[in-house]
Amino acid sequence: MPQSSLPPTPLTAERSPWLRGPVRVPGEPGLSHLALVLAALARGDSVLEGLAAGPATRAVARLLDGLGAGVTERAGRWHVQGIGGLLAPLGPLDFSELGAAAPLLLALLAAHAFDSRVEGLAPGPPVDDLLAFLRAAGTRAVDEDGALRLRGARFAVPLDVTLPPAALALREPLYIGALCAAGTSLVHLPPGSAGAAELLLAGFGARLAVAEDAAGQRVEIAGLAPLRPQSFVAPADPVLAALPAIAALIAPDSEVTIPAVALAPDRLGLLVALARLGGDIAFTPGPRPGTADLRVRHSRLVGTRLPASLPIAAEDRPLLAIAAAFAAGETLIEGMAEGHHRLALTRALRDNGVECEEREGGLLVRGQPVVPGGGKVATRLDPKLAMGFLVLGMASREPVSIDDGGVMSALFPDFVAAFEHVGASFSQ
Repeated sequence: MPQSSLPPTPLTAERSPWLRGPVRVPGEPGLSHLALVLAALARGDSVLEGLAAGPATRAVARLLDGLGAGVTERAGRWHVQGIGGLLAPLGPLDFSELGAAAPLLLALLAAHAFDSRVEGLAPGPPVDDLLAFLRAAGTRAVDEDGALRLRGARFAVPLDVTLPPAALALREPLYIGALCAAGTSLVHLPPGSAGAAELLLAGFGARLAVAEDAAGQRVEIAGLAPLRPQSFVAPADPVLAALPAIAALIAPDSEVTIPAVALAPDRLGLLVALARLGGDIAFTPGPRPGTADLRVRHSRLVGTRLPASLPIAAEDRPLLAIAAAFAAGETLIEGMAEGHHRLALTRALRDNGVECEEREGGLLVRGQPVVPGGGKVATRLDPKLAMGFLVLGMASREPVSIDDGGVMSALFPDFVAAFEHVGASFSQ
């Protein structure tokens, strides 16, 4: 959860007569972090725009800068001076703010035959699974006084690995290992998994090919091919695109577009769920391969069951409750375990006149045509809770306030300006 030393800045969203026009959202995090790593491995100056906001992107940039790639940010653009590889770190590397980017940086370090001391590494399935794979492949990874001492194999061998759907978070880290190994690596994926990440690698000059096979897709990557610098604009994050999509669905007489959204299968679940609620969401080919432009119109939503099997992260599921509050009938949102996140959500919903019941492993929301609103939400430093209830305030009868609008800067720094551009109204 992001921390802030700044005083809280309360913010209120008022009912909007309509929302119309384009809304630009920050870049998809996985592709943003992968682009930074590829730019560091290339030789020359890359310019990256529209990257994901927040501490993880800055942590990736800071670590790469310390490993020899000159990384600077100027006017929202990241400039990366790659040297064709990495230099050995001069001291410990802090992974405490990397979040989901940690496996990518671990794989990058493990692809080099120098010693690294990694501190602040949070354990979990992606990290633990990757370390087990790296150790089996010859990487020395030893726990040392609460840190991890890492040294890659002197001669990395090409990969031949099959990833089940539950392990797709390891795809990009394994690609980085394949780029740094001599020979041709094979990564076998479930059907329909290849997409934006593979296009990004190819854009930086990686020699790869994607082919269909009996089990799904096979990605062949030629190792040690020199990468070339790029000018890259990150495609929009589908998770954050759900915010303007929900706003358009619930605010009367609204129609918004969200350009260049990344077609990342593991992050499209929120948009799929909104369509199941009856949302009018149309995809058209975007300006670049692997992207789509979204057009979302105000819709009469209808309650339904949203199963836990939808590819939606636990921390993103509360956003569905905002749309469900305006859907006729009952909506059961599965995959929401008991805890302080669900408790904060239910309190905020009830404070704004929305009926809900906590269920085992989920939340039941009873929708209504007009949501009363009028509540003040304690964000608890949760940017998605803050943004979600500001969206609710754009369509509720009474304004909705949050205790601190500053928390949104961790994910969507231009949230207020982006929504004011299409007709939203805020006050401090």
